[in-house]
Amino acid sequence: MRDWIDLKGASGGVYRFNLFKDGRPLSPMGGNYIYARETGGRIEVLYIGEVQNLLKDSGARWNEAVDAHQAQALFTRLNISERVRKQEHTDLSEALQPPMNAERGDRRKVG
Repeated sequence: MRDWIDLKGASGGVYRFNLFKDGRPLSPMGGNYIYARETGGRIEVLYIGEVQNLLKDSGARWNEAVDAHQAQALFTRLNISERVRKQEHTDLSEALQPPMNAERGDRRKVG
């Protein structure tokens, strides 16, 4: 698995996410995160989340992602601004349409 990935949103904006590695602590800061798996050398985004505290909240659906979608990796992107995090979440969700977001109707519209 790569150490980082760049994901393109519906707006054309590109967002860099860093791979969470075991033994490295997650930040207690706000940010966006994704659950992903690699298939045939291609990264598939399974879920996109946005939280106030990556350390506390980014693992909330991890077990579900592993069990139902064979998730292999957690990638994070620090972003203190809640407004910007939500905009990025919406931009990426619209472009990538992750299956776990669609299952719960997690498509946010931010004005």
